[in-house]
Amino acid sequence: MIIDAYSHACPSGLLEAILATSPSAEAGALKNSYLWDLDRRLRLMDTLGIDKQLLVLVRPPMWLGMDRPTMHRLTRIANDGLAAMAAAHPDRFASVGVLPAMDDVLLDELVRIDEELQLSGVLIFTNVEGKALDDESMWPLYDEAARRKLPIWIHPQHGLSYPWLRKNLLDRLFGWPFETTLAMARLVFGGVLDKYPELVFVTHHLGGMIPYYAGRADAMSAESARHAGAEPEVNPVELSGKPSDYFRKFYNDTMVSGSQAALKCGLDFFGPGHVMYGTDFPMGPQQGERWPGEILQSVRALDVPQADREQILHGNIEMILHRGHESITGR
Repeated sequence: MIIDAYSHACPSGLLEAILATSPSAEAGALKNSYLWDLDRRLRLMDTLGIDKQLLVLVRPPMWLGMDRPTMHRLTRIANDGLAAMAAAHPDRFASVGVLPAMDDVLLDELVRIDEELQLSGVLIFTNVEGKALDDESMWPLYDEAARRKLPIWIHPQHGLSYPWLRKNLLDRLFGWPFETTLAMARLVFGGVLDKYPELVFVTHHLGGMIPYYAGRADAMSAESARHAGAEPEVNPVELSGKPSDYFRKFYNDTMVSGSQAALKCGLDFFGPGHVMYGTDFPMGPQQGERWPGEILQSVRALDVPQADREQILHGNIEMILHRGHESITGR
């Protein structure tokens, strides 16, 4: 069994609605029919031996600058479309709903995602209109998701940066993994994982910089006590364990573009119980056809027991979905 835990989609109805009412270069660039053509997608999955995909909405930047009434309407269209895609082939697809921001209307949408649409989780972004994920506006979402045992996928969003970061796609090359790192850090240092220890977060790009810099996080956490008072925004970190212990609670996809060294680094840190096959399909070269096979090959080449490989390829995502009320084989 092979399940892609982080594969992108864009319902055709959402794309049409966004281009009609809130057009942007980000939305206009969505021309890859794999995003909405399930028959074409299934043919490639069969060729690669992928049994099932978790469908996660594409292109977070297309929500930037959107007014709230438009966002509310388009969010419903997005979630309806994602639910329809999963329902069309429940044995091959499951979908994750999306919440591009947080307010009372979108909190109600979280309830609809779970109860009416019965989606497998919810997608949020690494920052919410410039606010960190431990901002007080986000806590009602965590409270409701924890109560419902609804897993949360995190996708990078553009953050504050220099204009030249967009050249040569550096914003996506290094900026997005860095955004993931910052988001995970705010969830840890902001106390979200302390308050909701059972809440499941799924990250993109194998947790960004976390596997490489977790030791530095532990050191700087201890250092913060020495700087408290001298710098106004530095406060002692009050956690019951080391930051690295919290970072290991995240679940993380294998989207490091087939790099064996990066995959091993992430696996060594997070452990086989917190790494899942995920591909970013259909992003990347050859209309997205290249990375799923490369990443699958890199997972198969790992020098690990077969039981660990099975966890990565399907066991971990099955466990996450079974925690709530979703069965990986459909309802």
